[in-house]
Amino acid sequence: MKKLFFLYLFLSSGFLFAQDAEEAKFYIGLSYGTSFTLGDFKDTDIENPDAGFADNGQKFDIYGGYFLNDKITITGTFRYQSFNTDIDDLVNTFRENNPGIEFSGGTEDWQTYYFLVGIAYKLKITKKFNIFPRVGLGPLFVSNPGITINNISGAPIESFNRSSETGAGLGYEFGLGFRTDLGRRFSLMPTFTFSGGIVTINDVVSRTDNIAVSADYSPRIQSFNLGLSLAYRFY
Repeated sequence: MKKLFFLYLFLSSGFLFAQDAEEAKFYIGLSYGTSFTLGDFKDTDIENPDAGFADNGQKFDIYGGYFLNDKITITGTFRYQSFNTDIDDLVNTFRENNPGIEFSGGTEDWQTYYFLVGIAYKLKITKKFNIFPRVGLGPLFVSNPGITINNISGAPIESFNRSSETGAGLGYEFGLGFRTDLGRRFSLMPTFTFSGGIVTINDVVSRTDNIAVSADYSPRIQSFNLGLSLAYRFY
């Protein structure tokens, strides 16, 4: 009986060790964080035709990864971002150009939708902590915010309106990901990445008083993103 008992313990411990050593095949996770606008996308100078008037926003990711080997991971990400729009400078310009006339402004948010496929490379720092330089490319869909500037003084003087439309282009992402395993199934996987792209939004209508102009708009979307994330590993 003692020999059978020790044989059972030996086989059990071997089986448990094999389970611990087993590598995950892929993972799926969720992330929520902040997107900080950059460059022309952030600019509020009305003299800049590429100014996006975009303020910092929020991002939400659904992501996954498939381990090709110990070093290389194929990644996929759906990212949604929402950016506030800062039109204070635009409203002030109307006030400066029309002394004594009061204007008010209204606007919506920028909305972006990324579908990215990429690759990450594992750099092992400690037994439980790894860094993953990563890049990704894929389609990007963007809705620009509608903007309205109204004269609220009652005088017959100019007002401004720009329509909200949706366009498509090529999106990108590059940066660093981190991974810390929490037991056998869960991992913390925060990322610090730059993302963006150039899209073409067709037939955006800008109207000043009764004069309307329709033109294509090609904003350059740029942001630095960080967020907390939790992933589940599959074996």
